[in-house]
Amino acid sequence: MKFERLLIGGGTLAVFLLVWELCADFGAINPLFISSPSRIAQAGSALMADPDFWNDVRVSAREFIFGYVAAVAVGVPLGLLMGTSRRLSYIVAPFVDTLNAVPRVTLLPLLIIWFGIGIWSKVALASIMVFFLVFYNVYSGVRAVDRELVNLTLVMGANQRQLTYHVYLPAAAPYVMLGMRMAVPYSVIGVIVGEFTSSTQGLGLFIHEASSTYDPAGVFSGIVILLAFVVVANVLAGRLERRFLRWKTPLAQAPSDI
Repeated sequence: MKFERLLIGGGTLAVFLLVWELCADFGAINPLFISSPSRIAQAGSALMADPDFWNDVRVSAREFIFGYVAAVAVGVPLGLLMGTSRRLSYIVAPFVDTLNAVPRVTLLPLLIIWFGIGIWSKVALASIMVFFLVFYNVYSGVRAVDRELVNLTLVMGANQRQLTYHVYLPAAAPYVMLGMRMAVPYSVIGVIVGEFTSSTQGLGLFIHEASSTYDPAGVFSGIVILLAFVVVANVLAGRLERRFLRWKTPLAQAPSDI
């Protein structure tokens, strides 16, 4: 099944690239605007040998990691606290809902004023992009816990710490991991948008400069690098999810020992 999926997916991609290349060779598309796979590959190979490009990759990767980790470190505990405390939810929820209604990109000018044009304004924007996805997933997971299970655990003498670790966290774990996986591309979007707007380094700046000089091959090369980055991050998130949710029986399978 896995081999079949790879074969079909890889074959479809190969046919698409072949058609694209033929259209560029026979003049069906203008390579000035769309380029071609061969030219993108040539531009990408040239970038691989450019140390400045790899410095841009390192800067963007650092912004992504810092922003993502900061958002998860804040979003998960806050989601747990608000999900388990009704009073705290009444106090904090209006502020969170109001901030969530604000388009994230409109905050970028303020972030640049506060943090400058260095990496920290991009880290802040990436954190904001990720925070709400993680927070609302955790909050929804905690609120979805069966109330009868909570009451039964309390009757058995569990304190709040035990209730959190043995009931709320396991129940919310699938929601937490789903939010973390969904947030990966949004963190990258925050970083790239920030670098488009104001930056001295990064993949976003590279793509912006390539588009300004009518270099579609360079733009596509940067996009391919971003795509590879997101794919790697998603694979790592998937492995983390399988590791933390290995206790959970897949819905499509019945327990083998029944």
